Amino acid sequence: MYWGDKIVIAVGGGKGGIGKSTFVANLGLSLAAQGRRTVVIDADIGTANLHTILGIRHPDKSLDDFLNNRRPDLSTTLVDTAYPNLKLLSSASDILSLASPNYSERQRLLRAIQKLKVDAIIFDIATGTHQRATDFFSLAPLGIILVDPLPATLENAFSFIKNLLVRGLLRRFYHDKEITAFIRSAVDPDNTGETVPFRDLLAKLEEKAPGKISAYRQLFLEDVCKMFIVINSVKDAGQNEAAEKFARIIKQDLALSIGVLGTLPYEAALENGEINRVPFVSRYPDSGYARGLSGIIAGIDAQKSPESVRR
Repeated sequence: MYWGDKIVIAVGGGKGGIGKSTFVANLGLSLAAQGRRTVVIDADIGTANLHTILGIRHPDKSLDDFLNNRRPDLSTTLVDTAYPNLKLLSSASDILSLASPNYSERQRLLRAIQKLKVDAIIFDIATGTHQRATDFFSLAPLGIILVDPLPATLENAFSFIKNLLVRGLLRRFYHDKEITAFIRSAVDPDNTGETVPFRDLLAKLEEKAPGKISAYRQLFLEDVCKMFIVINSVKDAGQNEAAEKFARIIKQDLALSIGVLGTLPYEAALENGEINRVPFVSRYPDSGYARGLSGIIAGIDAQKSPESVRR
């Protein structure tokens, strides 16, 4: 979760419309208000809207400038916001080069992010379960899955996490074509045979390559993969239980321990944030949503560990 003293967070979710970009903008602003130099990175390609929420109409530079070497120094692509300590790394247009960053692009971006002289970095990841979303999500040592209490949202979040773990398996067995073909077949919903539950898939792979699966379990499922749930738009106390139940299902079906980092109450005025081009916590610093973000930040700080680097 930390690179040295730098917080690096990816925020994802399996479904659009749950307030993910709003959450990222307000979390970034809340960190910045504590005096932390913060960068929010819009990796939601094609539907990027962080700049709108932050009151920036047309960013004049973007992540694409870095990846295409028009600006070799990532720090020169950062856009100032109206808020002290808060900068934006935008992808405000349909950028084809970002559709699926290859390994070398991922590593170059990772190194550049590590060099930024800031205190906190937050990725706003595209919704969905596709490779583009999971690859950007895996750049960060801490992952937050934003959900709401609705069953459809939780189902999509489950698929997002499963695809993320499968991508980790495929990277681990990249040079073994037979095993990668087996993994793809086992999780392919269009397979004429029955798909294999992820926990059973790990057991089958343990028979084929015990050493690699043991390392995978330690790397992705135990020590380093710090992943948490934040439940959004909570309207009553009973809905808080949805996150705990979801975490139990993830543990049972995907063999992944995932914590609940916090909950955020439903706020009708949040829906006006993009229209007003002003982050919600800037207008309502004493709201329940703002207090929920403060609790989430405290939870993030409590996780600090120099070894928490997922790579």
